[in-house]
Amino acid sequence: MSARLCDERCSSSAGSVSRLSLFQVHVSDGMIVTRSCSGRHDLHPLPMYEDPRMATTEPDIPLRPVGSDDEAETERDELDLRALVLLALQQASSSFSFRTAEFAYPLYFVALYPDSLLPASLYGFVTTAAAIVLSSTVGHLVDRFATHRLALVRCFVLAQKAFVCGTYALFLPLFRHWHKQHQDAAFWPLFVAITALGCALILANVGVSVVTERDWITSIAEGSPRRLTRLNAIMRRIDLLSKLLAPLFVSLLTSQIGYPLSCVVLLATSAATTLFEFFSLGVVFRRFAVLALEQQRAREQRPSAPARAPFSVKSVRRWLAAQYHDWRTFSAMPVFISSLSISLLYMSVLSFDASFVAYLKSETTYSDPFIAGMRGACVVAGLVGTFVSPLLTQRIGLVRTGSWSLWMELLPLTPVLAAFYCGTASPSRPWWNGLMLFGGLALSRIGLWSFDLAQLAQVQLALAGLPQRKNALMALQFSLQSILDMAHHALTLGWNKPAQFANAAATSYAAIALATFLYVGLYARRERGHLLHLDALAASLLRQRKPA
Repeated sequence: MSARLCDERCSSSAGSVSRLSLFQVHVSDGMIVTRSCSGRHDLHPLPMYEDPRMATTEPDIPLRPVGSDDEAETERDELDLRALVLLALQQASSSFSFRTAEFAYPLYFVALYPDSLLPASLYGFVTTAAAIVLSSTVGHLVDRFATHRLALVRCFVLAQKAFVCGTYALFLPLFRHWHKQHQDAAFWPLFVAITALGCALILANVGVSVVTERDWITSIAEGSPRRLTRLNAIMRRIDLLSKLLAPLFVSLLTSQIGYPLSCVVLLATSAATTLFEFFSLGVVFRRFAVLALEQQRAREQRPSAPARAPFSVKSVRRWLAAQYHDWRTFSAMPVFISSLSISLLYMSVLSFDASFVAYLKSETTYSDPFIAGMRGACVVAGLVGTFVSPLLTQRIGLVRTGSWSLWMELLPLTPVLAAFYCGTASPSRPWWNGLMLFGGLALSRIGLWSFDLAQLAQVQLALAGLPQRKNALMALQFSLQSILDMAHHALTLGWNKPAQFANAAATSYAAIALATFLYVGLYARRERGHLLHLDALAASLLRQRKPA
């Protein structure tokens, strides 16, 4: 910097005399050097600017520490409360519709075939297989139509409602014209149609979930981990509340008005919420400006699309090559082990799914309201897990939260597994057997949903750097979960007698244990560099051995 003359007017302590002092100023070795006319040199530290020419004599502006309470308040103020409430209501409506169908279908299959797990297991196996094959295609569809985000999610919502209503409509003739002597002839053609609609329903639900819970939420968070965790927790709590209220609603209907009329009520409920979801999504899209901005950015960055080739063997090969490339990319990422761990949790009959409900209905004397109540208790415990996860993440980080959560799931399931082998001599189970079974299941839900939230944040952050392919890769986790979910249905297809359910329960426990050891031993160790804080442990031991 060339020398320059600066003048400074200063007042004497008496305030009556003003003098003009001349200073020569230059920069040397990171210091500001001033020399007065009298020859006195003073050194001053140079402020830390990227460009020394930006240095001024302005007073320093205090910086707010990152992660302060003021920043958190600012983030909360930035979110549009009305848009957030509408998004939450839309999620609640969509989730409630899907969860009622998820609970009602097994009950209907058990009512039609009370002595076999085969229909419920076969339905679950086929619909899960469809999700495995086509979930990635749904993710590609979301990426491809990123220039029409609102129209795409509305199409998914309309498809979801149509498939749910169509399935209930197909159950009606089965209940109204059900005769034992014509059971197989009447049942299986409609079962095929119900299963086909179930496959379409699963894919539509994947589409809604990828767009709203993954794509939109990540955009609304705008790169803030704190906001992302909070938004994920809100969406998960809504889903859990739906899992709590939907079974209670279905059980109330079946116990009070019977199965045929319950189909009518559930069909009407799903149809009535369609318009609300359709228009609320539009309001959310308009009020969260970042969604429209990213849509516009996608239109500007999208290359001109070539003319689409007709269906041919080459198009199939291209599709297979794209699938292979996506899976190869995803499996090479460190977060893949985390995704594999949560997917192994889907290979479990130790939850209130179709096969477990069918087992309880066949092998025990528990009533529908009691089963719904126990499922509700498990959901309440899962809600607790959604509050535990953010607290743990804030204190110990995402990776350690995942480790702790998996152990919190595995350990309570030990008495649950024992309950399938002890006290099962008669359908009327002793109280301690029910305590072990339902109490252990409820406690394990805390760890399950805490891990679910931590793992979701992990994969969202891992894929944030791949904006052009994040939804396609995100859908691969759905496919991976569906693969292990299909294995869970294969367990009950092989052991399709309710008396054999304990074998499936033991296999499920082994899968959850494998998920725990994979995550803790491979992913957590790779991310953190160790399993235990051995240095802190050694220091603690030394302090204990040190004489007083």
